[in-house]
Amino acid sequence: MKKAAVRLLSALFGVAAGLLLAEAGIAIANRWFPYFYAFDAQRGWALKPGVAGWWRREGGAYVSINRDGFRGPDLPKAKPPGTVRIAVLGDSYVQATQVPYEKTFPQVIARNLARCPALGGRRVEALNFGVDGYGTAQELITLKQKALAYSPDIVVLAIFLGNDVRNNSIRLEESRCRPFYVYRDGKLVAVGPFETSKSFRLWCMAQYNYRHSGILALLGDAWRVLRERRARPSADYPMEPALNYNIYLPPPDQAWRQAWRVTEGLIAETAEVAAARHALFLAATLDTGIQVWPAAGPRQRFERMLGVADLFYPDRRIAALGAREGFAVLALAEPLQRYAEQHHAYLHGFSNTPMGFGHWNALGHRVAGRLLAAKLCAMLNAGGPATDSAPAKPGASR
Repeated sequence: MKKAAVRLLSALFGVAAGLLLAEAGIAIANRWFPYFYAFDAQRGWALKPGVAGWWRREGGAYVSINRDGFRGPDLPKAKPPGTVRIAVLGDSYVQATQVPYEKTFPQVIARNLARCPALGGRRVEALNFGVDGYGTAQELITLKQKALAYSPDIVVLAIFLGNDVRNNSIRLEESRCRPFYVYRDGKLVAVGPFETSKSFRLWCMAQYNYRHSGILALLGDAWRVLRERRARPSADYPMEPALNYNIYLPPPDQAWRQAWRVTEGLIAETAEVAAARHALFLAATLDTGIQVWPAAGPRQRFERMLGVADLFYPDRRIAALGAREGFAVLALAEPLQRYAEQHHAYLHGFSNTPMGFGHWNALGHRVAGRLLAAKLCAMLNAGGPATDSAPAKPGASR
């Protein structure tokens, strides 16, 4: 019995020591594969407070999450006197782990908007509430539960049409660990297993929180990197796996019609929530890489492949929504396309990824941030939302 006990204790000690060594090694390795997320009972997932690390899979930056769970330094919720605060909501384009914090477009907005005459020299703070993978429902919840506590004077909703419409549809979106809404009797109501099933929510909790065990996190990220390397878009075939190309034409079926209706309803509600707190609201539609390709040839080939006259259908649709509902919209794709053409510049892509695809690089953030700051300054100078400018339809006068 004593020998058996000794062997058992030795085995247990060996297993424990092995696990400790493995975790120590993984903790070091995870510097190359940082994981910033944790389960959130309202939004499905969120950024985990206090996490920091180097992101090198696309671009490269040291990313730190503050104590309240969003990217950037710790800030007091009480707004300092003489300060104008901007809350920027969105998905991975806003979180922007690919570039250093000071080069993200919310910070570019803050620096440029500080020179706006309407602000009279007041200090401008931009708070980055972006979270990778979010749809409009999660961004609306973030506004209500996080951003409003910081008393923003301006709310910017960054709408990435490449997948936001799908993200808001329980029929089209594969990732169900998130809140979904549908229209019933003319009102948006919460639906889906994340809303109705406790066991499903527990599964979601396990899905996000197990990643902090180290070994599984590393293996999962390594597999994702290997998988991503097998599908690289090019100018001849500009298909990015994370995007939906149905967005460039009117919705082809009932599922997409419902997805658009829900998305538009959520955007309008976000504008209403901001207005109720007397915050200036701007909806900004972001671009995809092919929309702003610096040469016309690849764009035109892609348009012919899709059977469309141009790639601005979703941008015009959101601009029309703003005109109907009375909020300002800045459609970024067309001015970014003009900049890319004039300067023969790629606004997407990095030295370690295909140029022209993926997220904005530092130049993309800089140009977009300046355009957004100019729009906000015009709105402030006018005392309210400025007149919307959307991409013109083919052949229309400008």
